[in-house]
Amino acid sequence: MRKVDLQKQAVTLIRQLSTEKLKSAVDYLVYLQNAETRKVSPDHEVPSQDLGTAIHEMFKPFGGVELEIPPREPMREPPRFD
Repeated sequence: MRKVDLQKQAVTLIRQLSTEKLKSAVDYLVYLQNAETRKVSPDHEVPSQDLGTAIHEMFKPFGGVELEIPPREPMREPPRFD
């Protein structure tokens, strides 16, 4: 076989492998998406409260969480690049 023919065959094989890997990756992602869809029940509803309220409600049975918020301080001087 000539060198040019071998190169053409190599390029063709690489393209096929890349295409097959891409197809398998897409198939896997579709599988994961379908699996995630199956986990969510059909009667799943969107929460009516925001994230902060939802987290507060989760910690309410444990007595809540009290955080000390540090006092605000003036901004620091920005760096100089002279």
